[in-house]
Amino acid sequence: MTKNEILINLSESERTKFGKEEFALQTLPQKVFSSIWAVESEVNNGGFSQYFLNSSAETAAFVADALETIGAPSTAAICRRAIECAFPDGLPPTPEEISSVAAEFSEELSAKLGALDTEFFAYPNDLTELLYAYVSSHPEEFGAMPQPI
Repeated sequence: MTKNEILINLSESERTKFGKEEFALQTLPQKVFSSIWAVESEVNNGGFSQYFLNSSAETAAFVADALETIGAPSTAAICRRAIECAFPDGLPPTPEEISSVAAEFSEELSAKLGALDTEFFAYPNDLTELLYAYVSSHPEEFGAMPQPI
């Protein structure tokens, strides 16, 4: 099993269960994992526009800090720029408000976010390596991680 497969299994486990209003109940290490998993999944699937539109928006206020925590400062900077671009007056306080604003993004704003998607896709930080190392260092939260093949 690869590190990515191990992380996928972890993302589907009860240790990281994530849904509406569950994020607020997670421990700090769980929030770090959930935030990074959400942004990577959503951006890779439909860009920052999709990340802000879906329930993953709940992690937006924390995602850059989570990326800094695992040692991914370049990716954190991309996320901060995406948030600033999408919400120049500041990130709305609730996921519902974030999604509501995202539903109204103009074509011009979507194009700007698309350029940030491209930067994200370049993976300036190896998120799989960093996230695997992070969860491995927190067995009290995630259990013992299997060794990758």
